[in-house]
Amino acid sequence: MSERRQVPVRAYAFADTFRLKDIGRALEGLGAEVTLAKDELLVRFPGGESAIAYDFGAMVFFSGAAVQDRCVVAITAQLPGEPHPPLTEDLVIEVMAGAATEVSFDRVLVPDLSPSVTGVVGLLLAQSAAMDYYGEDVDEILTRSELITRGLATEGRLRGRVKDLIQFIGTCIQTKNGVIETLALFDKPDVTWEVEAIDRLFVQLREILEIDDRFRAFEYKLRMIQENLVLLVDLSRQRHTLWLESSVLVLILLEVLMMVWQVVSGHTP
Repeated sequence: MSERRQVPVRAYAFADTFRLKDIGRALEGLGAEVTLAKDELLVRFPGGESAIAYDFGAMVFFSGAAVQDRCVVAITAQLPGEPHPPLTEDLVIEVMAGAATEVSFDRVLVPDLSPSVTGVVGLLLAQSAAMDYYGEDVDEILTRSELITRGLATEGRLRGRVKDLIQFIGTCIQTKNGVIETLALFDKPDVTWEVEAIDRLFVQLREILEIDDRFRAFEYKLRMIQENLVLLVDLSRQRHTLWLESSVLVLILLEVLMMVWQVVSGHTP
């Protein structure tokens, strides 16, 4: 019976996106060999460990526990606006010659550790970790939205300026666009169209990580918040329009009263 070899995989998700060339230079300073390929950076360390960095702000290490801390420090130095240490997600790849590809909750079984396997596992685990960051963003947006609607419910009026609400709507749209770009929903890796086992690995792991379900939940929440805020903006604009119309009516009334006073008092011009 063939022996199983375990390869621990860890993904780090950062708040900011990557400029891959800058990240590559930082990792080269640690002695790594880097190769830029489209929207990802392939990294190989002197000890034989490997990693993949993605432009949406995530890096996945295959083994390489000894270099991970140094790499995270080097990357964080390139991203001064990071709010807290990167979020992580772990998985184990089990390699056994002749085995059929299988996917479970915390591991995948493959017959060999080919670049196609590391590419698919790395991408999906990076996307999953990045979604944890978007989960924080969505929760923050929900909290801010709840404060706005609570003020409307308790005070009967809308607090804040229309400009602030429009900026908040922009934040919702930006977050939703970021999720879509990170997931690359319509960009299945090319290798999945060529190798059936890799396509099966992609589909099963994506399902196990619940990426599509989590995306739909994000999209529903953000769309609901956005629609509510659009209604609030319309309400605020109507309030502003009503104030302007009332001001005009008051001015007209004052002018009429002045004309009447002039006629009554005999001070006609």
